[in-house]
Amino acid sequence: MVDRRIALEALGVLCNANVTSVQQQRSQPGVCILQGRQEQLFIKQLIPSVLDADETCQVSRSSFYRIQAILESSEPAGGFPRLAVVAVPKKDHIIDEEEFFAPQFDYDFTKLTDSETYWRGREKYERPCGWYRFGLKVLDKYCGNTWLGTTYRSTQSCPGEWPVSYHGTSKKGAEGIIGDHYKPGSGQVYGRGIYSTPDMSEAIHYAKTFTSSTNGKKYKVILQNRINPEYRKKYYNDRYWLIPIPQGTSDAEEQEMVDRAIRPYGLLLKEI
Repeated sequence: MVDRRIALEALGVLCNANVTSVQQQRSQPGVCILQGRQEQLFIKQLIPSVLDADETCQVSRSSFYRIQAILESSEPAGGFPRLAVVAVPKKDHIIDEEEFFAPQFDYDFTKLTDSETYWRGREKYERPCGWYRFGLKVLDKYCGNTWLGTTYRSTQSCPGEWPVSYHGTSKKGAEGIIGDHYKPGSGQVYGRGIYSTPDMSEAIHYAKTFTSSTNGKKYKVILQNRINPEYRKKYYNDRYWLIPIPQGTSDAEEQEMVDRAIRPYGLLLKEI
């Protein structure tokens, strides 16, 4: 089991923010309460917050170069460029752990190796073996729960559920590098949007790494999502999924598109 405090640190890394919780502030007198500065982070704001943070992270540009090279089948032999980190002011977020986490859906995959094929949303589901999952409290947060496949089952899909993907790479940050890669016609640019992958071996390249101040250990962190197949484009032999977000989309429209197309349900951590 991974300490919940480390999950808060992982959220901070994903959101480029200092993340505390109501419960942490109550139990630890040394935790500074910055009520005037802190912005409450709700579960439905997690994907937009992660994407916004990705757009301000210079290191993330190496991820965008990687996607471009893969889509063009031109992966460089010498690896992908790593740019220096440029300090960006961090936000201050606070969460209510009781409204953010769903411990009944925590799962320890760290010592598992799958010998069966699993399916979610009628598509193959590669379970995150080697990782620990913190369940996120998404039940009843959206319109219905069918997308999550809440009926008990092991390897099989439930009717109406969505397939699983990992992480989510910045919609705007990638635009300048891969924004013109796909132009199917009518001026529509398919490169702009939210990228994720059903393949853990691909997702690991986009994981963020941090050293925990709680225990001094080093971890990688990835988001586990469900993707609405109605709004998804597939590339690179179905290994890269794109939720297109057209240029000029307003913030309100963008939030609506995210809500209907990609929803997080697990925070994955792996000690390295």
